[in-house]
Amino acid sequence: MAEHQWSPPEHQDVTLHQPVGFDPELAGPLTPIDPPQPVWADIKFEQIPEKLHLKCFAVASSEVAVLVHTSWQGRLQEVLVDRDYVFRRQLDRDVR
Repeated sequence: MAEHQWSPPEHQDVTLHQPVGFDPELAGPLTPIDPPQPVWADIKFEQIPEKLHLKCFAVASSEVAVLVHTSWQGRLQEVLVDRDYVFRRQLDRDVR
């Protein structure tokens, strides 16, 4: 019987779109949010023409921006988003 030689799987590299975030210098000091809060955030990504409305978690905030974690592409990404584009998530009243 022939011995099996192990080799790592071959997967194509996946393009990871980079988010276009808020300028950190304009955001000012961030205050941590503990525990992180579920939010919706409208995030613009390079090479994608429109903003995406994504489920995220807010982990820090300032008066003008919110730092969110998203895993939209299957990998955790941290994005600084203008506060005007971040919305609280909540359960629908009909959820049983």
